[in-house]
Order: sequence, then C-alpha cells, then structure tokens
Amino acid sequence: MKICSFLTAIAIFTICCTTISCSKSVYIQESQADSKHHSEVCPNAEEATLKDLTGLDGCSWVLVLDNGKKLEPTNLEKFDNIKLTDGKRVFVEYKTILNAASICMVGTIVEIICISEK
Repeated sequence: MKICSFLTAIAIFTICCTTISCSKSVYIQESQADSKHHSEVCPNAEEATLKDLTGLDGCSWVLVLDNGKKLEPTNLEKFDNIKLTDGKRVFVEYKTILNAASICMVGTIVEIICISEK
C-alpha cells in the first residue's frame, strides 16, 4: 500500500512539474512573438530605423536595429519598395556578410533579404 501511495505521489508531482514547465515556455514564446511585431511582407524581419550617414566619409544609408546594433547594407539600392528617408521605421530581414569591411566602419556589413515600411 505504501509503494502505491508513493508512486501516485511521484506521478502527481511529475504531472504538476510538466504542466508548469510547459505553460512557462508557451508564455515565453508568446511574449517573444508579441515583441517582434512581424511584418506581413518580411515575416522574419526585425524593426529598424533608416539613418542617412552620407555626410561621413565612405558612408551612405545605415539601418539601426531597436537594440542599437548598426547594419551597413550592401544592396539597399535594389529595393525600390521604400522611399529612403532619414528616421523612417522599417522591417528588415538580412544576412551578415562575413569577412567584409567598409570605409564607413559604423556597423555590421549585411545583405538585405527583405525590407518594408513599418
């Protein structure tokens, strides 16, 4: 009888821990999804702000992510779906170009995969 009660207590404890653990991970996933505010055009995009740095030597347009990280896009001119305006909020999906350098040297060199207005 004691073994049966002990096994029942372990089973109930395991179920409770699993339920609590699962509900926390779902909450975290939902809150992360809410904070990213995906674009319909660029579903895996991050929010950024366009900055015109053409006044600095070797610089042109830079994207500043919400976390402060700066991106130097190599192919921004290929995207005619947005009007380049200093301070404009956009959604951007990109990939980092490794072993690349720029004259501007203010951020990470990237190739834009998708960009759309916010």
